Amino acid sequence: MNLRPLLPALALVAALLTPGCSDQGLSTKRAAGQGVVLSATAAPAGLEPGAETPYPLGLPSALKGRATYTANCASCHGTYITAAEQQDLQKQAALPRTHADFGRKEAELKAEGRWPVQPSKVGPDFASRAWRFERTPGQLFQLIAYGKALKFQGDPSKGTFEHPGPTGRMGEGWMQAIKDLRGDQLVATGDPVPVWNAIYYVWSRSIASVSPTRFKDVWDIYGQNCSVCHGDTAQGNGPLAKTLNPQPFNFSDRKALSQTTDAFLFWRISEGGQFKVIPASVRQSMTAESLQSFVHQWSAMPSWRGVLTEDQRWMLVDGVRSRTYEHE
Repeated sequence: MNLRPLLPALALVAALLTPGCSDQGLSTKRAAGQGVVLSATAAPAGLEPGAETPYPLGLPSALKGRATYTANCASCHGTYITAAEQQDLQKQAALPRTHADFGRKEAELKAEGRWPVQPSKVGPDFASRAWRFERTPGQLFQLIAYGKALKFQGDPSKGTFEHPGPTGRMGEGWMQAIKDLRGDQLVATGDPVPVWNAIYYVWSRSIASVSPTRFKDVWDIYGQNCSVCHGDTAQGNGPLAKTLNPQPFNFSDRKALSQTTDAFLFWRISEGGQFKVIPASVRQSMTAESLQSFVHQWSAMPSWRGVLTEDQRWMLVDGVRSRTYEHE
């Protein structure tokens, strides 16, 4: 079901509602009509050790992160091939052994260090989205770059995660030692870009592994249901955007999305913009800054529960995420 015909009416309802702080749920303290999210070109907070809210200044690349991950992480976490690559392997396996393309895909993957596929020895299965449900990309950056991160962004009492570093010592960060594949050389860069690229590579494995068309599929779902308000490029500038107060969320804002959990995105898409209470499990998975800066209590967004299936709502989560990084 497509709710585009209903959205003008929803916009009128939203215009009659006065956004503001409430003792139920959360709202921004900003004046009505001002932006929901901070600019992605804001000051580079979070790039130094100990910063609370790290975020990428440039567009991270899962494509570039594949080589970084393979060089630094695959020995423990295993290697991954996409659904499209699996399809290519199956096609080539059916070719006669004398065919010029027989074995070509295996050779390409082997050259990248991804064939034969290495099983994971430790940690989560990145091909499953369950591991990232209550995690943010910023939280993972802290964990990998500096070796330690809060288990729950909004609740320090829950303790911290620790990750082994280049020497195997727990709590040791990779920032100064992660190797970035440049041509035929592995270079220790000492900058945050390879870390962000590797993070978004593993983040996108649960999308790339589903089907060869999954990225297109998730964006089609978005286009059919969300672009009229959020815009074709998810920048919050759809045809109805100017009629709404507050403005639709800008999903291309890397700072906002790096501080936002899938738990929050899925819940908000499901419940819509007229929620009263944020569940504790969702609230504690996010930083205080993200809750204050990126959450409005009232908006015109309808509840998509009962309209879209659970899988379709998850596809919307993956779709808006795909606006914040370069994918394969």
